[in-house]
Amino acid sequence: MGGSKEFEEKVINSIRSTFCVGKEELEENGSFPYVGIELSKHENDLHLRQNTYQNSLKFIPIEKSRMGVKEELLTKEERELYNLKLDKYFGLQDKANVQTLNEANKIIKNLKSETVTLKFKKLGNDNAIRLVVFSDSSLGNLSDGGTQGGHFIVLVGENGIFSPITWQSKRIRRVARSTLAAETLAMADAIDSGIFIASLYTELMYGKADPTQLPITCLTDCHSLWDAIKSTKQVSEKRLRLEISSIRELIQMHQIVSVKWIETKHQLADCLTKKRSFMP
Repeated sequence: MGGSKEFEEKVINSIRSTFCVGKEELEENGSFPYVGIELSKHENDLHLRQNTYQNSLKFIPIEKSRMGVKEELLTKEERELYNLKLDKYFGLQDKANVQTLNEANKIIKNLKSETVTLKFKKLGNDNAIRLVVFSDSSLGNLSDGGTQGGHFIVLVGENGIFSPITWQSKRIRRVARSTLAAETLAMADAIDSGIFIASLYTELMYGKADPTQLPITCLTDCHSLWDAIKSTKQVSEKRLRLEISSIRELIQMHQIVSVKWIETKHQLADCLTKKRSFMP
């Protein structure tokens, strides 16, 4: 799939003819930069890095007189200077303060000291490729009592080889009154992302958006959610009945193949909702 001659003929050439993105200046090793990302082609995979961008990041200057006043809000000049970019990262809007700048500088420091490479494997026969969606949540784990949800989506090919496609960690906008509610809402959001990716993939590969052509399997470590989807008995929370019924309907319509239960130690989305949790 990724990196193959067939992929280039079916996908890359089609993209080139539709979008004019300038000249692809290939290095001797077959790599080239694109919108801040460095791509390099290897025998069985593609590598994506952002080293140049990471090294170009600059620390945010903070006046020494304000370093110790962590709770002091940013001045109008500071907010205009940074064009509210911090809000995109922290979601603080009018609450951004000096401590926000300190935390941003810590993130920049970590980014400049770490080298991360995403590796997209050659997945083999296109007919064997499927989408696997991991979803997870953490009830009431945010500082204001809110609930966090996350999902991690991968393309899986022959022999279990997989490549990451997308991941997300964010506040669940609706009020979750139980672990079951939190896990259900997190999975509903993950399924939306999975169906979108399947639609995009099938349109690129076959010329028509049809998510049923790319099998989607959803994985959860919440046994009560797995039971609720399998059971004909309705859950006690009325608002959840609609969400669970919607998931069942998607299975019946073959938008997704199935929902399966896995042990927490195999839950790849666990690290997106809990502190000090790492991907196995």
